[in-house]
Amino acid sequence: MDYLDSVLLHRPDPLMEVDDVAAAFDELQQSGKVRHFGVSNFNPEQIALLQENLHQQLLIDQVQFSVAHTGMVDAGMHTNMADDRSVDHDGSLLPYLQRKHMTLQAWSPFQYGMFEGTFIDSPKFKALNDELQKVADHYHTNKNAIAVAWLLRHPVGVQVILGSMNPEHIKESAEGADITLTRQEWYDIYFAAGNDLP
Repeated sequence: MDYLDSVLLHRPDPLMEVDDVAAAFDELQQSGKVRHFGVSNFNPEQIALLQENLHQQLLIDQVQFSVAHTGMVDAGMHTNMADDRSVDHDGSLLPYLQRKHMTLQAWSPFQYGMFEGTFIDSPKFKALNDELQKVADHYHTNKNAIAVAWLLRHPVGVQVILGSMNPEHIKESAEGADITLTRQEWYDIYFAAGNDLP
């Protein structure tokens, strides 16, 4: 391998020396070893701090995002409300990424927590699975594809990081790239995951 398309800094380091990172990025780019740079699990202020000191444009922020892990969406829709969903844990990351034309890479697109497992076929998510199956039947596909299509429908511009080594699972999930959900379908799936509107 002669070069990497992208290198991402994985998780913010509270001791990060931005000048050192900038020098390392310059060296990697000037040597031709890395073409693009991004971050993982950074909030907008952390991205801005780093970006102000770089010669390269940060293009990616990789964060956990799925139809069952929607805190970034919830906080925006529950702004100025007194419920738990109004708590912004990520510094309004979705609109920030849109404003800066950065790509959101969604890791764990079928997970509902850090270590709890997948929501696909989970009895904890019966309503969600029923809705995913209904929409999958409409598009002659599978629930994984619809869960991917749900992510891709968001205007932030999502790249899905499957993390699977199973060729069949990858093939099933990739079918979601060919489906554009309607707004109604997107919201029906969002509500079936236990979410609401204020």
